[in-house]
Amino acid sequence: MTEGGYTIVPYTIAYANELVADPIYFEWHAHEYRLTYGKPRRGDWVNGILRARVRDWRNRPDRRGPERMRKLNTARQWRCMDRLLCQVCGGPATDRETGRIPWALTKTVFERTGPDSGRTNAPPSCLSCIPKAMEQCPMLRDDFTFYTVASTTSAGVLSDLYDHGICDRPILAKHNVFVAWDAVRYHAYALAVAQVVELHGMKSL
Repeated sequence: MTEGGYTIVPYTIAYANELVADPIYFEWHAHEYRLTYGKPRRGDWVNGILRARVRDWRNRPDRRGPERMRKLNTARQWRCMDRLLCQVCGGPATDRETGRIPWALTKTVFERTGPDSGRTNAPPSCLSCIPKAMEQCPMLRDDFTFYTVASTTSAGVLSDLYDHGICDRPILAKHNVFVAWDAVRYHAYALAVAQVVELHGMKSL
């Protein structure tokens, strides 16, 4: 996004030097095959699902490299969902006056689950940033609904699903699939690229 001739990169967007291409494999673990990195780390798995690795140069912007507007930084997307931070500026999204959370949603990132609830992998946007986002983001200009939300719960992940190939090599089977936390049979084959939350008490404006 641009403003006054200067580029504004949303908080959740990844930069070139933050993207990690560490290869993944299948390993035999606890009586089943599961996805893993060649050199596993303690924080690789979330609720039994392998999470896509990224770097997060929050304190070293000089090391980030150029932005990659079509790529998400998984760590910052996760942080926005957990802490209800604005996906544009990274600050608190909750409106102080009402206690409700602003959310601008398009059909491509939202699934209705009830009269006033639904699932999304798009983090909230604070009231200050929504006008800038609407002005600069083509997706929001073409199709969006603005909601305020009472609360959220973590529902699962948006992930790529893999089949077990020859020599423990994974074969991509499906891209961008929602895997719920209770859908345990898919956990070992999923690589999480974003957290999905359930929105409660939604009101459209």
